[in-house]
Amino acid sequence: MTDIPQHNFAGQGALVLHRSEEAIRGVVERCARLGIRARGLRRDLTVDDLEGVDMVIVDIDTGHDGALPWTPGAAPVPLVGLVGSESPGRLGWALGQNVDAFLPLSALGNLFSALVIAHATFARRSDLMRERAETSLQRAGRLDVIRAVNALMAEGGDEALALKRLRTMAMVGQVSLEDAARRVLAQPETRRSGAP
Repeated sequence: MTDIPQHNFAGQGALVLHRSEEAIRGVVERCARLGIRARGLRRDLTVDDLEGVDMVIVDIDTGHDGALPWTPGAAPVPLVGLVGSESPGRLGWALGQNVDAFLPLSALGNLFSALVIAHATFARRSDLMRERAETSLQRAGRLDVIRAVNALMAEGGDEALALKRLRTMAMVGQVSLEDAARRVLAQPETRRSGAP
């Protein structure tokens, strides 16, 4: 069972992207009931518009790739898709944007639920992306260790001695083995060997 975190959106900022002033007004009013500072935008979003914005609520019926200023699927904040018509093309665009939750325009009373789902989905995806980046960095670090051991071996000694030297460097420098390897690789060969 998944734990649903307690959410209080009071004081957060929302941006509502929609071509209809009436739709914007409805969402802004519903946000106000939750203590969310919301404002509407009837044009494509720019990076400057994101100042003070904690979530974006976007009309998927008029959504297009230029509507959002980030790479598709890489929203910097939770994204809620407002659904007017359920056409496959529009839903496909929204899925390509990694919309975190959907909210039918006819069910604005469910905004709180959509926001809870959007924030939880966004947090989960952010954690996954961070884990992938760390894994990638670790893999790259392993290659750096191999390269550093090879560089140290080229200066004399076998693999075991080179690895022992690298471990000693890491211990003395109080850094990880991977960071010590990067330091070795960043040094000119003359400094690694202790030459003047």
